[in-house]
Amino acid sequence: MKYSNVEKIAILIAKTIKGTSFLGMQNYTNKQGEKSNYLLIAGFSYENAMQHDFNTLKGMQNEVFAELEKSHKKELVLQAYTNLFESLEKRLSSEEVKQALREQNDKTIRLSDGQSEAYETLAKGIRRHIETNEIHVFGLVVRKKVLEPIEYKETKSRELTIVQNKIKKLCSFKQDKVRTFIFANGDLKMKGVSL
Repeated sequence: MKYSNVEKIAILIAKTIKGTSFLGMQNYTNKQGEKSNYLLIAGFSYENAMQHDFNTLKGMQNEVFAELEKSHKKELVLQAYTNLFESLEKRLSSEEVKQALREQNDKTIRLSDGQSEAYETLAKGIRRHIETNEIHVFGLVVRKKVLEPIEYKETKSRELTIVQNKIKKLCSFKQDKVRTFIFANGDLKMKGVSL
């Protein structure tokens, strides 16, 4: 694989990260054209983030139902909660359980595997998208500052999806704060070095 000099430096610096480290993405322009600065944490455990979300979801069950049943039908809230619970439970299960789910062509595990197989990890916080060969910076968003805002089109989600998103927000899901950035679309600052 051929990388630019800047990509090589980023990979080398990322390989020196022990534990977690802050990364800065400056002047990042997303696909819709919004330009922002981000502060990220690289080297965190995605599995730990899912475990945190799963424990929080279980611990806040009563609060979730009490809050969302004010504006949504109980059956809908139950279905949304169950969907999130089962998805996390499957993704956190043992490899033996996941293999059994693969053999049943389970959608959750199939999608999870698809995401894992789409990238090659080069170093903590740096991945290569196998299909496009683009270098991606991966991290947990700590802060975002919009430099050039845009007006996003309203998305028309199903009511079940809306309720699931409300549950994630109530529980402050960490996995929803994880983002992948295409390296070429912004300036990266790692370990005090601007790239």
